[in-house]
Amino acid sequence: MTPLVLMYHDINEAYCELQTIKQHYTEWEQTRNGRALVFQAPVIVMHTVPERCVLFDSNRDANPFFHYMEAIWMLAGSDDVSFPSKFAGNIAQYSDDGATLHGAYGWRWRAHFAFDQLSTLINLLKRDPTTRRAVLTMWDPIVDLGRQSLDLPCNTQVYFQARNGRLNMTVTNRSNDLVWGMLGANAVHMTALHEYVSCAAGLDLGTYYQFTNNLHVYEGWTDRFNSAPDRWYNSAGAFKRWKWSPDNLGIVDAQRFVENGLDTEDKYASRILRDNAVPMMLAWNDYKAGEIDSAILHAAQIHDADWSRGCVLWLQRRKLNGQE
Repeated sequence: MTPLVLMYHDINEAYCELQTIKQHYTEWEQTRNGRALVFQAPVIVMHTVPERCVLFDSNRDANPFFHYMEAIWMLAGSDDVSFPSKFAGNIAQYSDDGATLHGAYGWRWRAHFAFDQLSTLINLLKRDPTTRRAVLTMWDPIVDLGRQSLDLPCNTQVYFQARNGRLNMTVTNRSNDLVWGMLGANAVHMTALHEYVSCAAGLDLGTYYQFTNNLHVYEGWTDRFNSAPDRWYNSAGAFKRWKWSPDNLGIVDAQRFVENGLDTEDKYASRILRDNAVPMMLAWNDYKAGEIDSAILHAAQIHDADWSRGCVLWLQRRKLNGQE
C-alpha cells in the first residue's frame, strides 16, 4: 500500500481530517493495548505552520496544561515522572521504577548519551547551516531493543535541515496513536523543540514533518472529534505569543521550575515561565482545589493567546459538566 502524505496549516485541520479519512486507509488489528484501527502504510504529515499546535477540539478535550508543561519538562532534560504526573496522573503508570520514565525524550536529548545532544546539534547548525548531519537520537538499542519496559521511545530520531534560511524538522516514529500521541502531546513538545533549535541556530521556523511507521487509533476514540475543525487560528491573525527560544526559556530556569514549580522565592526571569507557565500553574492548582472560577481567571492571564484560549475552554467545559 502506498504511504499517505498529507499537508496541514494547523493541528485542528489535521486532527479533524485524519479522523475523518481514516476509514479508507485502516483495518482493525489487535494490539497489546487492545483493538485499534491501524493505517496499513506509513503516514507522513507536513505541518507548514508548526506553532499552530493547540488542539481546541471539544470532543478530543486535549489537556493543554499537561501538553505545555510537558514541553518545558522535556527542554529541561528531565526524566523525573513526578512533574508531568501533576497534570496527567496516568503517566506514572508507565514508570518502571516509580520515579523516572525510561524513554523520557528530554532526558535522551540532554543526558542519556552522556552529553547534551541539543547543545551540540545547535552549535553544528550555527557553524554549518547546510549540514545534513544534524541528527537527534532518542532510541538507544543497547537499553531499548528487546527490553520489556513500560516506556520505550515511540519517536526514535529527529533530523534537522535548513532550506533557504528556514529550519525544517523531520521526526521519525516507529508507532504512534493519532489521538494521544501524534496530534496530541507530540504536536506540542516536538514543535517546541523545533522552534527552540531554530531560534538557537539563528534560523527561521520551517516545516515540521512527522513520519509514522505505524499510525493507529484505539477503539473508543475513533469517533471522538468534531465534524468541522476549530478555525480560531485562521481568524486570529497575528496573535501574541512567546517563541520557544533560549532567550525566552533559560534551561537552568526551566530545570528550576520543574523541580520547584511555584515553591520558590526567586522569580523566574524566563518569559515562557513568568508569563505562561506560572499563571498556568496557578490556574491548575486552583482547578485541583475546586476553585474553578479562580482557575479560569488565572488562565485568562496566560500571555500566549492560543494557550490562554485552550486552557480557558478546557476549564469551562469542566465547569459546565459540574467538575468543580
